[in-house]
Amino acid sequence: MEIQKGQGAFKGMFTIGVDCRKINDGGIGTYLQNLLQQWFILKVPAKFFLFCNTRDKKRLGFHHDFAETIIIKSPKYSISELFSFSKPLSDIKADLFFAPHYTLGFNLPCPSVITIHDLIHIHFKPRFGILGRGYAKFMINHAGKNSATILTVSENTKKDIQKHFPKWSYKVRVVYPAVDTDIFKQYPPNDIIDFKRKRSLPDDFVLYAGALKHHKNPQALVEIVNRLKLPLVIASLDKRIFNEEILPALDEKKMVNIVDIDNYNELALLYNCARLFVFPSLFEGFGLPPLEAMACGLPVACSNKASLPEVVGDSALMFSPDNVSDMLTKVNLLWHDDSMRDKFRTRGLERVHMFDWGNSARTIFEILNKVVRP
Repeated sequence: MEIQKGQGAFKGMFTIGVDCRKINDGGIGTYLQNLLQQWFILKVPAKFFLFCNTRDKKRLGFHHDFAETIIIKSPKYSISELFSFSKPLSDIKADLFFAPHYTLGFNLPCPSVITIHDLIHIHFKPRFGILGRGYAKFMINHAGKNSATILTVSENTKKDIQKHFPKWSYKVRVVYPAVDTDIFKQYPPNDIIDFKRKRSLPDDFVLYAGALKHHKNPQALVEIVNRLKLPLVIASLDKRIFNEEILPALDEKKMVNIVDIDNYNELALLYNCARLFVFPSLFEGFGLPPLEAMACGLPVACSNKASLPEVVGDSALMFSPDNVSDMLTKVNLLWHDDSMRDKFRTRGLERVHMFDWGNSARTIFEILNKVVRP
């Protein structure tokens, strides 16, 4: 999603540096893109300097009165990134540094606010190895000690931080992300028909959107649709995992398709095309895809793990993702029961309005403002 231009912006009353190197990284990228867009629309009283790499600079098409981009060559999760922000923050005389992740540099010349989206490295130890877990623990402790405030995206993640990093729990504030309902919405029937034809989609299908990493539990969903003989469409960039791990497990390989989605508008159209959305994840810090599906009027069957009950409430049919029988029963029921799909479609459309990017961006900016001017 390109950053949209608003009706001008305030001249900077104070200066904020923002680490934007994850602008294209899944949920964190979506979080960052929407915050920046809303701050621009709200005309918040600050001047922003957006630290990014050369490749991602195009995603940050701001009016220069609002923000300027500064190239940072250090890769994400590198040793060099820990020493790359001190000088440029000094050069711009930054009043605050905002990092939408827990990788906070050393010797920063100004206060900082970070966001911890989840503690997946703690929960899925075998998947990340000793080095990955050690790096995550070290960086979270460092960021917790040196940041003024720790933002997080759910009460569930807040409890995780309190449990595993109790020393810094007093700094944690929960501010929910949301869905851009200008994009994720119900589309006209002709647009849906045209998109189905363009992408050669089945008339009815189960949809999954997201990464195919193991904690997302896609193998369980594939097993379910395989047994129920239901068509499944997967919107994901993880084609290697699909070809090497998903396809070999299928009896009817033509029943499952993976599609490339070029932008959020296409993803929203895909949600509109499906019969139901299934999200079998074992762990989420928040979980945007179920809300995106709801905003498009798509009934949702959803895992009951981690933050997901907090996100979907009673607006999705919930199942235990590590209980194949329960998952199979719920997906089969929602596929065949028209009245149940109508019920969850209505509830989902109402649920989405509980989450609003404008309110979230305003709340976060107020937090940043209080750090600069206590």
